[in-house]
Amino acid sequence: MPSVLVTGANGFIGSHLCDAFLEAGWEVHGLVRATSDLRFLEGSRAHLIRGDLTEMSSIAFPASLDAIVHAAALVSDNATTAQAERHVFGITAALAEEALRRYPGLKRFVYVSSALVLGYCADGISEEHRGRSAAYVPYNSMKIKAEAYLRSLHRERSFPVVILRPGDVYGPRDRTSCEQMLQAAETGVPLRIGSGRKHFGLCAPGNLARAALAAVERPGIEGRAYTVVNGVSPTWREFFDALQQGVGRPQKAYVPVSLLMIAAVLIEAARRLVPGLKPPINFYRIRRITSQTTYAMESTIRDLGYASDDDYHALFASIVSWYKAEKESHAAPVE
Repeated sequence: MPSVLVTGANGFIGSHLCDAFLEAGWEVHGLVRATSDLRFLEGSRAHLIRGDLTEMSSIAFPASLDAIVHAAALVSDNATTAQAERHVFGITAALAEEALRRYPGLKRFVYVSSALVLGYCADGISEEHRGRSAAYVPYNSMKIKAEAYLRSLHRERSFPVVILRPGDVYGPRDRTSCEQMLQAAETGVPLRIGSGRKHFGLCAPGNLARAALAAVERPGIEGRAYTVVNGVSPTWREFFDALQQGVGRPQKAYVPVSLLMIAAVLIEAARRLVPGLKPPINFYRIRRITSQTTYAMESTIRDLGYASDDDYHALFASIVSWYKAEKESHAAPVE
């Protein structure tokens, strides 16, 4: 039985990866922090390892591994450069060095990066046809830095890295984005800005998991990077309408883009005065959901044999169902 270590195993993406590798017959070791919420791993056959990637000595690594899938990271477009440096680039570089030292026979190190390293606000974005740079957001800039570091290890020390660049990953268990959007929708907060008719690079968690399985198994792809999105790109209107209608609060008011841009400028000024402020909107978020952003996947399909599940209507419905079930479980009295 091949063995894999999944970092950030308790999180939204990590837990889906654990499920997929277990179903495919892998022995799965899941790295979680001592304080992690493990609800997404309840009943899982994954072997949990507790430790902190900022302190490698705290981790009791398995004696041997065939692959590592590194999904752990601080995911926030409000993170400072210092925070992103430590919790995006820093932990990735440290884990790669530890893997080189500890597992000389490691077959594959899969790094879950982001399609935003290629930019946004364009159609058919690829290595050759990049979009508008999103590197002004520290999270994105540190993903770029981490990719460059891993590729240098491949060139100089034959490190068997494969980079996956998922688009906007939304699905059940997403507490970072979907849960917050649904909570806002229930209180009547409009999610859609402008017409909402721009398309975006959705990546279902199941599609990312399929790509990760292929990335650890396909020969001859070390040192390469692959964009992973659904084959059909929905509009922001379709996404937001599905969430709002799912909780019985369809959006009735039109929110002008210009009005929110003015608010974002004022909020940005406030952040300079109050560094710890984490606003619900910012210029980057508004730009994302009011601009067309799609990605090309020719090499992903060719090299990974990637075939996506494109039923995003079912995906959006599953997000709402998960959210409602989570609410019910929290509301249930403790016996």
